[in-house]
Amino acid sequence: MSTMVGNWKMAITDGCMPGDQLSLFNISPGYAHVELTFCAEGGQPLGPFRLVIPPQRTQSPILEDLADSDLRSPSVPYSVVVVSDAPVLVQLHPANQDVPKLRRSAA
Repeated sequence: MSTMVGNWKMAITDGCMPGDQLSLFNISPGYAHVELTFCAEGGQPLGPFRLVIPPQRTQSPILEDLADSDLRSPSVPYSVVVVSDAPVLVQLHPANQDVPKLRRSAA
């Protein structure tokens, strides 16, 4: 999946939906090179999509903006695998917090 040395890996398996946003906070004193891979039930993984986060800064990409039109359907949940060469904190921000029952595991 990745050729970076010293990887930090994590996965968000809450059944992310298009429009959701990630907050990625680089806690290190150097640049963090981050790869995001999307995994939907019954489909091939998409990515990796690469980001560079400056030292001690946050980026908050909207997931579907990274993957363009490659995401299958707005109603299909997916997981996100995050790989970084520096320590980063990751938090998911659902686009619509009023519909948690639509979320389910994508794996």
